[in-house]
Amino acid sequence: MKKMKARTKWLVPILALLLILSGCQAVGGFDVNKALLGDLDVKSSESSTTMTLSAVPAAGITAEDREVVDLINSLSLTLGHVKVQDNGNVSATGVVGYKEFKIPFSLFTDQKNLVFTAEGAKQPFYMPLQSNEMLLSLEATDPAKTLEFTKLASQFVIKNLPNPGAITVTSVNESVYGQPTSLTKLHTEITGEELPVLLKSFLRSVSKDTEGFTALINGLYDYMYPLIKDRAEDLNSIGLGDIPLEDKEGVVTVVHDAAKLAVDALLLVYDKQLENLYESTPELKTVLGKDTKLTADIFVDSGFHVRKQNIDLSVALPADEYLPLQSINMKLVSETWNVNGPVTADPISTTGAIDYSKGDLTPGETLRSFDANSSVYKLLKEEMAITSKSLMIAPDDDYYYPVVKNGTTYVPLRYVAEDLDAKVEWDGPNKSIKVTDDVYGDQLVFKIGSAQAQIAGKTVKLPLAVFVDEYGDANVPLRVLAEGLHATVEVDDDGYIWIERP
Repeated sequence: MKKMKARTKWLVPILALLLILSGCQAVGGFDVNKALLGDLDVKSSESSTTMTLSAVPAAGITAEDREVVDLINSLSLTLGHVKVQDNGNVSATGVVGYKEFKIPFSLFTDQKNLVFTAEGAKQPFYMPLQSNEMLLSLEATDPAKTLEFTKLASQFVIKNLPNPGAITVTSVNESVYGQPTSLTKLHTEITGEELPVLLKSFLRSVSKDTEGFTALINGLYDYMYPLIKDRAEDLNSIGLGDIPLEDKEGVVTVVHDAAKLAVDALLLVYDKQLENLYESTPELKTVLGKDTKLTADIFVDSGFHVRKQNIDLSVALPADEYLPLQSINMKLVSETWNVNGPVTADPISTTGAIDYSKGDLTPGETLRSFDANSSVYKLLKEEMAITSKSLMIAPDDDYYYPVVKNGTTYVPLRYVAEDLDAKVEWDGPNKSIKVTDDVYGDQLVFKIGSAQAQIAGKTVKLPLAVFVDEYGDANVPLRVLAEGLHATVEVDDDGYIWIERP
């Protein structure tokens, strides 16, 4: 698996560039710039989106690899109804597809929380957005300034993007949310072998666009300066060399010159570096080949708002014994209606909801949050095996430090029990320890100095009494504890102990 990850990590930026480089220059009198920027002015809308994945298996793959391919082909996401309110609230309902499971879900987000639930959940889950440091930083920014800089950055990028070889514009009549609508269809196709040429053309355009480049850095300064000023303890210590941060003109000039120098330096070595990249990573010739292709149909109304999209991306993958795929395809279909109309997002109450951001839910607590007959419960328990645990104890282990007495291995109760997600409680008056199994809820009770224990309501005789070691830890027989927590214990020929819970 490590080798596969190392050889495929370069796919991510390539896919991103394939999606970005969709062309921007006027085609047949149609202003593609406006079409790609029009949605920045949308404050409210309703939409639906469906995304599916499909993979073509490589020749001669194993049955195990075939399962991976089948899993990929089963993945899907349908956002049946997304509502974007003009105050920033968003709600969505949809279905996640995974193997034979189809799981309906709902979510809602405002400035405070992201709340979500799924079919079979006994209560919603939520994540407080205020806990995110980055969101806290952005909270102090003026939304209008954020939108202004977003537009400026988007305009700069789109202005300098080159057109791909295949791009056409036609007038069509399409159904959007059941209503016939007059639209302009922008069709574009990009192959993997075009990508290096398009990227080089983009860099050349950026290098020549001194006015746009300077305006972008000006905008970035105006956007970031208040944030830095509010948070800097000593503003005078922040700057670029001898140029203080308050000197906007000086900062912008230095940043622009440095950025342009970097772009120009890259252009000088671009072809040679690309050649070296192909030599060091020959797999790129497959990914950046004619069989990798992005096809996009974007339908725009008279207000330059995107109303429908059909995106089809196929990526050819190199032959590799660690990669069971010949190619992978992603399809995305969406439509948008009620643009800038009256839209009210559907809230989900956080009353009784679980704060998922704390990350302290045990597997058992997670399962108990869903109906045992629900698809999510079965997915978590059977497919994802979230209750599965595996512990290994070496003969000279300095964490569990097992002790063998009369042929029985004793271990510190708390360490093993908590690593199996059990809850451990001390009963001072009775000098006993209560252990509650995380998944099944069974209770185990061990008493200091006693050679008997209560395991799920039954009295079990121990080989030796429970004792407290020199570190103050209560030690109990490993097998009794592990099996009481629904785990198995195996010892290999080298004396290593393996504890497995399904």
